[in-house]
Amino acid sequence: MAQNKKHPSGNERGKHPEDAPSKADFKRESKKALSTGAKYVLVAIGVAAMLLSVTAMACSGVINEFVNPSSEEYTLTGGVAATVNGVNITEDTVTRQIMSTRSSMGYGSDQSWADYLASSGSTPESYRENIINQYARQYLVTEAINEYGITVTDEDLDEAWDDFVASYGSEEDALQTLKNVGYTRDTYLESMESSLAQQKLRDKVAPEKEPTDEEIVEYMNDNLDTYNDARRSSHILIKVDSDADDAAKQEAQAKAQEVLDKINSGEMSFEDAAKEYSEDSSAEDGGDVGWDKLTQFVTEYQDALSALSKDQVSGIVESSYGYHIIKCTDYFHVDGEVTSVDQIPEDLRDQIVETIKSNQVQTDYNNWLNEYVENADIVINPMPENVPYNVDVPSSDEGDDSASE
Repeated sequence: MAQNKKHPSGNERGKHPEDAPSKADFKRESKKALSTGAKYVLVAIGVAAMLLSVTAMACSGVINEFVNPSSEEYTLTGGVAATVNGVNITEDTVTRQIMSTRSSMGYGSDQSWADYLASSGSTPESYRENIINQYARQYLVTEAINEYGITVTDEDLDEAWDDFVASYGSEEDALQTLKNVGYTRDTYLESMESSLAQQKLRDKVAPEKEPTDEEIVEYMNDNLDTYNDARRSSHILIKVDSDADDAAKQEAQAKAQEVLDKINSGEMSFEDAAKEYSEDSSAEDGGDVGWDKLTQFVTEYQDALSALSKDQVSGIVESSYGYHIIKCTDYFHVDGEVTSVDQIPEDLRDQIVETIKSNQVQTDYNNWLNEYVENADIVINPMPENVPYNVDVPSSDEGDDSASE
């Protein structure tokens, strides 16, 4: 399967060139992990809905009815599966979650379910315990949110909505995306409120720290295979519609050649030519589209760029977007190891700093949460024998015996 390549302006292959996002959109796409709305988007809907349910139900002292009942017919046992700091997780909640997951994964028959558990090294008991622990952790997060006095304001939600809309280009597109998964603006923001509260908790217990120069150098050396031989480039694009006829293509190619001749003769600098002739959103920046190691270009563009030395200009490069003239504006290469941050180009260094900070926050938060869970009073009761997901799981020894017969 072909990879989903991006045009140097961040556009996806297959879209019309005139649909290319702005330079600001390209930068946002490259740093999507830093965008609040894009950070959560649809993943947050499922996670936050669960968190929201945990919060609501825990107020009554029972964690219950987290998931919609499955359309499959099965018997519920009632009872309490576990308690978390005195709050009950009902057995029926766990059963519904497991049966819903089992159905969505296509393990309708007991045999297929048993085979899946065996292949994953699980048993009904261990699978149930894992689900209970997930619910317990989510509930404890809501407890911590209350303990730390975390609140989400209307301004927070307005900002989250604006960011979400920006990540889709328009409010109409954002609303259509939500509609496709059965959500509205209100239900999305209801879910986002819980996600934002959890993010604020993360900021509180695992604040971001600036890495030292030594940490940056160490990270670069650990990942030198990823960043070495990075090339920064600018380009000039003369667009050609995907359905253009031969005459239109020849006209665009001739225009590109005319621009290239002006650059090669010294009549115009590459940057000035980009600003005057390029039909890409990067034109205002002199054609600059950043480092190839921080984004992904279409194959034709990347192949041509990889053959260029610093300050070298390519010939005419044809891609599905039209005709490019490419200039390699910077090149990063280290023999051996990096010994100083000054060896790392600023843009690459900025990206590495963000990655280190993100990893540090995730590690610190996980350590904090693990300790918070360990200090909680979690009691898991024995699994009832008559829960509908309880099946005989063949041991690995039994599988080996059957294979040898």
